[in-house]
Amino acid sequence: MLKNKINNSFYYIFLAFLAITLIFSSQSFAQKRKPSKPAPAPAETPTPKPAEPQVIKPPETLLSLEEMEKLIAVMETDKGDITLEFYPKSAPNHVRQFVWLARTGYFDGMTISRIIPKFIIQSGNPSSWDESNANKKKRFDIPKLKAEYDTNVKHERGTLSMARPGNDPDGGTTHFFICSQKASSLDNGYSIFGHVINGIEVVDTIAASPIEQGTQDKPAEHIAVKHILIKEKETEKPKETESKQQ
Repeated sequence: MLKNKINNSFYYIFLAFLAITLIFSSQSFAQKRKPSKPAPAPAETPTPKPAEPQVIKPPETLLSLEEMEKLIAVMETDKGDITLEFYPKSAPNHVRQFVWLARTGYFDGMTISRIIPKFIIQSGNPSSWDESNANKKKRFDIPKLKAEYDTNVKHERGTLSMARPGNDPDGGTTHFFICSQKASSLDNGYSIFGHVINGIEVVDTIAASPIEQGTQDKPAEHIAVKHILIKEKETEKPKETESKQQ
């Protein structure tokens, strides 16, 4: 009888031990089986922003009248060169803007965009740049110009003047024209800022170019303005004085 009781005691102790072992084992297993946190998604690489275009602004220091009076422009075209002299006293701001734009290369690769036979040839239109032109990747901060009319200066043959929107006398920016003939109807309506001093025959050749069929003033052929060079006038060297007789 006693032996049975002892055996039963060991049996119950064994069951209790087994139960405790199972409980701790299940807890440990559950802890091991806890779902791990999901790995963070890889960060998206930000799309690089396109580079801002280079901004070309007018110079802060203005050219003086004396400086502008020393300058000329050589307009290099497919048909030859046209040399221009400026009228800084009549239209100083127009001269400054033209000189600044030419020096930045703004006119490079444009075309003669407009021809009115026996009247004017015109350029300075940025829409005439082809797609490969480097200026298309730049932004030019170009102000509008207030009209500068000088009643003493007329639209004669060879006159350099600033085009503008029809109803805005203060709307000139970059479009300029050269008169192939006298154009009195334009006097005191467009700002004259220079004239041709060499190459008027090139103006005549361009003005005589054919016009595209169905238009009134669009050239039928591509006439490039390769570059406008700003340089100082050549000054005559003083004559050498004769040596004094001994």
